[in-house]
Amino acid sequence: MPRLLIFLLLALWSLPVHSHEPFPVLTLKVRAHLMQSIANPRLQTTLTEKEVNAILDEVNVIWSQAGIRFELEGTSTLQALEVPAKRWYIKDRNWVKTAIPTDKFSPTAIDVCFVKDMGPNGFFYGEPVVVCENPEFHRVSGGTENIVARVTAHELGHVLHLQHRQERDSLMASARNGTALNRQEIMDARKRALEISGQTLQP
Repeated sequence: MPRLLIFLLLALWSLPVHSHEPFPVLTLKVRAHLMQSIANPRLQTTLTEKEVNAILDEVNVIWSQAGIRFELEGTSTLQALEVPAKRWYIKDRNWVKTAIPTDKFSPTAIDVCFVKDMGPNGFFYGEPVVVCENPEFHRVSGGTENIVARVTAHELGHVLHLQHRQERDSLMASARNGTALNRQEIMDARKRALEISGQTLQP
């Protein structure tokens, strides 16, 4: 096979998928936690349960291109642990994570905690997913207007073992509002979703 043809085929394979392909739907449960803290106002989200439902609706619009749906197991308030005020030399994500009580996590769902303000828009490096309600981002053409949903969808991408990408319209690009996934990302995410859920549907 000529090298040019191989190159073109590889390029087409990596293009973002903008249409919804007919994948069998894989469902993963999510538990939303609205963080509360009088001592540390940055941790106390102002989001409501209604707003969380709207966020998850948009997350599912984004992830429908991969045939993956996140079902809300429930929404609860979660009182932050009493931790010292953050010092400049402590990373926001480390400080936030120490304030989250892990004993309240769901045994059957992906835990997503919402906080008011922190340096990264969100993070996931082992449970839970943490999302900032006031993210900083750059707009791209065709991106979602619900940026908190986009951050949530992006971090759930990390749960599904996807890595950051540089393409501006990609869901896995940092600090943007793009939502596109390429074919390889879809296959990888569906494989991980099957592992998490124990479902037996074929991608």
